Amino acid sequence: MKISFRLFANLRSFSLLTDGCGELDLAEESTVRTVSDVLGIPPETERVILLNGHHAKEDTRLSEGDSLTFFPPLTGG
Repeated sequence: MKISFRLFANLRSFSLLTDGCGELDLAEESTVRTVSDVLGIPPETERVILLNGHHAKEDTRLSEGDSLTFFPPLTGG
């Protein structure tokens, strides 16, 4: 199945693409964690994950055409 991803800020360093966007072809049983592993994002790296615009956890299963967004936690006031 194909999914798309976008990486923001310091997480862009985990993409070979300069704009931090791309597509992956994954096995049907893949999860958000699978994408993190394929991109080489260490588990201890703080990040917020959106799946199709909604908050997702690492163990969330993916479906064909899903869109993942990874960005660092926002702080401030």
